[in-house]
Amino acid sequence: MDTRKTSGRPLLAVLAATITGLGCVAGLAAGPAQAAKPTPPPPPTANLPTYPTSVVGVSPSALAKPTASGKTIRSLTMDNGTFYVGHGDYIGNSGPTKVSTFDPTTRTFAESGLTAPTEEITTFRKLGGKLYAPWTDPTGSASANQGFSTNASGTWTNEFKAPAEHVYDVATLTGSDLWMVGSAKYPGTTKGGAAAYRSTDGGTTWSMVARDTSVIEGGRERYYWAAALGGKMYLQATDVEGGAPLRVFDGTKWSTLAGLNPCHTVEARAVEVFKGKIICTNYAKGVVAFDGQKATTVLPSTGWNVLDFDIPGDGYIYALAGDGVFRSADGMTWKGVAKTPDLSWSIGVHNGTVYLGQRLNATIVKLDGLNVNALPTTTAPTTTCKGKGKAC
Repeated sequence: MDTRKTSGRPLLAVLAATITGLGCVAGLAAGPAQAAKPTPPPPPTANLPTYPTSVVGVSPSALAKPTASGKTIRSLTMDNGTFYVGHGDYIGNSGPTKVSTFDPTTRTFAESGLTAPTEEITTFRKLGGKLYAPWTDPTGSASANQGFSTNASGTWTNEFKAPAEHVYDVATLTGSDLWMVGSAKYPGTTKGGAAAYRSTDGGTTWSMVARDTSVIEGGRERYYWAAALGGKMYLQATDVEGGAPLRVFDGTKWSTLAGLNPCHTVEARAVEVFKGKIICTNYAKGVVAFDGQKATTVLPSTGWNVLDFDIPGDGYIYALAGDGVFRSADGMTWKGVAKTPDLSWSIGVHNGTVYLGQRLNATIVKLDGLNVNALPTTTAPTTTCKGKGKAC
């Protein structure tokens, strides 16, 4: 979208977690009766095995993008035996975005029938068994209706629903309503910021139901994700001057949870609902599990961030981090799978095989010699906070 500032998207590399060392008291010698400090646990990736990779395909749609960033495979989403391959570059404005599918059995690409009016497709959401592709950065004007692509009707359609500058995520609370969140210019004002829209009539009409902006509009206030849990919809804006609370909608009214920031991420693909918890990336901490009241750090980072999750239907959730691939059966206890190969940017698991989309080169690889039915056990320590005097 031409009206968007090119610096509006935080770079994941810049947002890498800053790890602080354990504090110690200087100038004081420990007395004989003073217990030694416990040895900190090893980093979660310390003993993960390394597997070779082999190229299984190069996406023709991603390869056709004019910029190197546009060739990054940002999402591998399985539907009916094939991966939908998300890619694009909303800094370089490389839209519209044509989507191919990849069959891991035959290792072939095919036309999906979708060409979306967006510079980038960052993620696909599956709602009611159908796919939705939010328009991360629509190619049209921020004053015009924007939205998402979906195959809910049986064929792919582009749905122009409400005025928006960005649409980062699509969700449902009741199974019959639809939400789309991102940023927009607020109707009737000269200001804009984070904006959430909801439709209760099958997507025919939409209303802005939540918004957050700074007192002085900064232009980067956005809802990057929305997640339904326990009959409530959760969302939280980023880049709001002074911060924004965690918003909660129970189907009738809104409330806030002050002091909680469980999901600190700029991409919806780093937020999933699994086994009664919202599992998400927090750039300051690692992977966080949020149950609606408290946030628990379940996979601490040591200088890397989780880039992508996948829930393939085998009873596990998988996480692709900058340094390792992990999985969990409950969202709380995580086990290491492998060291992360260079250039990995997205993950899809199918029939026990781990597939990785790479950045900059339109390539999909698989981890050779690994079947995820037999994994080494690597358990990470957890810490819990409830939003009182402690950032989560």
